[in-house]
Amino acid sequence: MSSISGVGGGFRPHHKPPSFDQIDSNSDGGISLDEFESAAPKGADSAKSEELFKKIDTDGDGSITKAESDAFKDKAKKADSLLQSFLFSLQAGGTQNAQAASDSDSDKDSKSAFDAIDSDVNGGISKDEFSAAFKDSRLNSDQLNRLFSSLDKNGDGSVSQDEVKAFQSSLQQSGERHHHRRPPEAFQNASQAYGSASQLSAQGTTETIYAKAA
Repeated sequence: MSSISGVGGGFRPHHKPPSFDQIDSNSDGGISLDEFESAAPKGADSAKSEELFKKIDTDGDGSITKAESDAFKDKAKKADSLLQSFLFSLQAGGTQNAQAASDSDSDKDSKSAFDAIDSDVNGGISKDEFSAAFKDSRLNSDQLNRLFSSLDKNGDGSVSQDEVKAFQSSLQQSGERHHHRRPPEAFQNASQAYGSASQLSAQGTTETIYAKAA
């Protein structure tokens, strides 16, 4: 597709998202709210569709231009890239062998993603920083909130590097347990978020933004 694509939870792989020109039914070079809602998949929440429309319509003139659509897609791609890098650092840190080289690589990956999210560079990721970094990603707010809560072990509203390492250790310990035992909630939450991001990554950037309104 096109311009308007690439974010949102609840991805529907069978639904091919419409292109900008297809949504712009009157071919005037802009997408109105009516056109935006008309192109949404069946069952989409109209209130969420309107909220998403306003988010893309950055100049607030009631019409989404191709430039605004492309800019939104670019932001979504960057958010997805950072999210997947962060999730990969968690998964890699929990599954790599405890060798010096592997630990070093894992620390570098984790630190790189961590530093990118820690916008005020105070050594901790606040919930606001976490939400701001991933608000345009393909995961929904519920998945992001659960992942943050799983990482924030002491519940102080900030994720430290030590908490990230502790979380990685919990993933490793879970992997070493017998399969018939139920993994901890933190592991389930991380696995769900990681699996969702990985699946969407494998599908490329063809999913529709309307998934957020569904």
